[in-house]
Amino acid sequence: MLHRITTQGEESSPRGLRVRERELENLTINPNMPLIDFEARPFNWKYFTGELAWYITKDTNIDFISNFSNFWTGIADAAGNINSNYGKLLFGEQLQWALDSLKRDPNTRQAVCFVNRPTFQYEGNRDFVCTMYLNFWIRDNRLHMKVQMRSNDVFYGLTYDAPFFAFVQQSMWHWLKDDYPTLDLGNYYHYADNMHYYERHFDIAEKILAEDIKNPTWIHLKKPLFFLKNGYMILTDTGVNFMEEVAQKVNEMEDLNQSQEDYKNTLNKYFYIQ
Repeated sequence: MLHRITTQGEESSPRGLRVRERELENLTINPNMPLIDFEARPFNWKYFTGELAWYITKDTNIDFISNFSNFWTGIADAAGNINSNYGKLLFGEQLQWALDSLKRDPNTRQAVCFVNRPTFQYEGNRDFVCTMYLNFWIRDNRLHMKVQMRSNDVFYGLTYDAPFFAFVQQSMWHWLKDDYPTLDLGNYYHYADNMHYYERHFDIAEKILAEDIKNPTWIHLKKPLFFLKNGYMILTDTGVNFMEEVAQKVNEMEDLNQSQEDYKNTLNKYFYIQ
């Protein structure tokens, strides 16, 4: 995909920022192998751990996630709030609708979760949510998922969107196993009306394209971190342990030199990683 953008895409300057972009781009992803990891830009286990925990808090304030990245500071409002906490937007009525639809009818075409909202269409919004919807369906005894984006930054967006949405698909698969014990995980289809990367990443993109491709990392959720009941998210014991462990790491950040391997080891308690 990066090669297609670089060789077949065009340049534009939305908001005066130079980008390379390609319209109507898509990827088919194995939801057990969603990590984007290169020598020129290694996968950030620390940020992924923090972002996943932040989504589970469903908190739209950036105080927590700012411990892991200052990216969100640039798009928050004056009070430090954003719109794009995907847990807030998904972990409730939207995923409940999709889950119930699939349980009622394994052949349904209505298991859709809406992410962007009409309420985000206001002048001066610095965080216009990129994801439009998730669509789940079961065919040939496999659970598939499509994610539709209006716009997607390869480096700041896709790198962590893909593993997060793979986590959502794996969670849905776990929840459905009670009704469909032999259900398998299917494909994750990632679509973007505009896929792009900014000028600050032009050099990194060229370095990545010159690399040999690594064997992908396998990452699979062992047990659900939460379940849904009447449109509400309820943490499992596993989810409580995960959140407590991440909170402890935040409290220890100033005292300990935490490495990427530390965070990978933490995730390895909750995911099969190899």
